[in-house]
Amino acid sequence: MNPKQLACVVLMMLIGAVVYGAQMVHQRVVGMRMELENAQADAKAAKDSLDTAEIELAMTKTRTQDLRRFLEAWIPHIDRIQTQQEVEEAVEVSLRERGISLVISRKSEVRASRDDLVLPKQVLTSLVVEDEYAKVLNWLGDLERRLPLTRVNVCRFTGGSSGTQLRVDISFATPLVNLDANVKPGGKKA
Repeated sequence: MNPKQLACVVLMMLIGAVVYGAQMVHQRVVGMRMELENAQADAKAAKDSLDTAEIELAMTKTRTQDLRRFLEAWIPHIDRIQTQQEVEEAVEVSLRERGISLVISRKSEVRASRDDLVLPKQVLTSLVVEDEYAKVLNWLGDLERRLPLTRVNVCRFTGGSSGTQLRVDISFATPLVNLDANVKPGGKKA
């Protein structure tokens, strides 16, 4: 091969390498542009879903404002009573402060619920109290003030051993609330 032909082959190889390099750069640029377009489309979709979520959040906050305000008012009462001992202590302190001396019977037990995550336990308390009429009624009011979440199941008033005394057979359930329970809307477990 003469030098002109060799120079021509080298020149053709150089031109081929330049064309190949240019084609590779062009393919990379096209790939990057497609990635850019995909990323911009994803960003737009994410921004649209963020806007939708913010609108739904604002609507939910507006709809639940009364419920949230109600819950905020009750949280201190819920936090105050979290165990059976605290319920029993509240009843005992109430009896002592109201000066009720004749407690005929007292029974307390915890009943658990597997289905309800927010109210997993209830303390069931049964008392038979006999004392002066005013003391007993004031004690009931004080008990409601100390245990505002309590639901009275049975309350029977009868005459006491003397004309000024009142006997009360009362049974009530105090829920032990778990506000940290993970519950989905509709009351289903998360």
